[in-house]
Amino acid sequence: MSSTIETLERELGEAQLDREDKQRAVVRAENAHEAVCAARDEEWSDSSAIDPEVERLTALVYQRRRELYEAIDALKAAEGKERRIKSRLMYVLPAERRRYLSGTVDNEFEAFLRSLREAYQKDIPSVEIRVVVERPGQLDLRGDATWRALERLYAGTVRRWVEVRHDSDTPALAELAAHISYFAGGHVPRVFVGDEEVRAGVTPVGVPGERSLKGFEGDEGELALARITVRRYLDESAVGRLCKKTPALVQISGIARLYQTMSLTGDEIRWRLEQLVSLRLEVLEAVYGLTGDRRRFSFYEIARAARLLDGHFPDSGIAAEALVDAVKRALETGVPLVDIAYLSVTTNENF
Repeated sequence: MSSTIETLERELGEAQLDREDKQRAVVRAENAHEAVCAARDEEWSDSSAIDPEVERLTALVYQRRRELYEAIDALKAAEGKERRIKSRLMYVLPAERRRYLSGTVDNEFEAFLRSLREAYQKDIPSVEIRVVVERPGQLDLRGDATWRALERLYAGTVRRWVEVRHDSDTPALAELAAHISYFAGGHVPRVFVGDEEVRAGVTPVGVPGERSLKGFEGDEGELALARITVRRYLDESAVGRLCKKTPALVQISGIARLYQTMSLTGDEIRWRLEQLVSLRLEVLEAVYGLTGDRRRFSFYEIARAARLLDGHFPDSGIAAEALVDAVKRALETGVPLVDIAYLSVTTNENF
């Protein structure tokens, strides 16, 4: 018995083929309508409106126009059916868009993949790691129904993913995929053993393994890996601002990797990070600690309270202490966290 995703993927494929047929029918109807209009106008220019040939061509113009409108109506109906199936697929698919690689693929990211290949060379000799790019309209329909559904959903965009290939299946392949996922924004690489795709089962929790990456050692290497992670979520202007305060960049990347362990889509993580970019280091560290403790507060509450306190207290350390204290008092009293943060500002507590 086929799953819901398999059924919807098949229906979407059929709907897309039907929509393409209807688009071609509209083009043919437009061409036929324009051709008969041109013939009628040319005949009319050499005779009167009551000429039998002009009357015949005029009737044919009306017929072709009706056919064009019918073709357009059929196209609109096919597009509506395709949209409805896409909406259902978006609802039933989990946070699977991480199968596509977001952000820029620059020289630093390519160097990261080369370093990974060298780090796993002993356990997985001759492993191949590469970034695959599919242009709009080009579909990669290999793999399971979820992948095929994603390809059909995002067929109109440029899509990238990391592909790992090896001749035999080994536990190190899953570790390699987890290593890529941890630093590449939770992206789930596609793993192929021979010509068959296998699910890596990547769960980016914690640093995967203790392998050192050549060229990414020390503080500079940590910064490079932080840039690689943050570029998956933020635009270059935001990354450029963070690069001017490197400790904050590293902390933001840590928060991003923490969010990757939660049931959040890439777009949800991106929105959360955008709310934190302007915060100072000590406040970011407090946010990281509160997020790691899995407090019952929503991200919105913590981020809003953090921005409020960070903007009020000149000393970032005091702002961080005020945030932690506000969380404790909210837990004890049941008063909303944002209200307690606002009271801390208006009454100048901890100032």
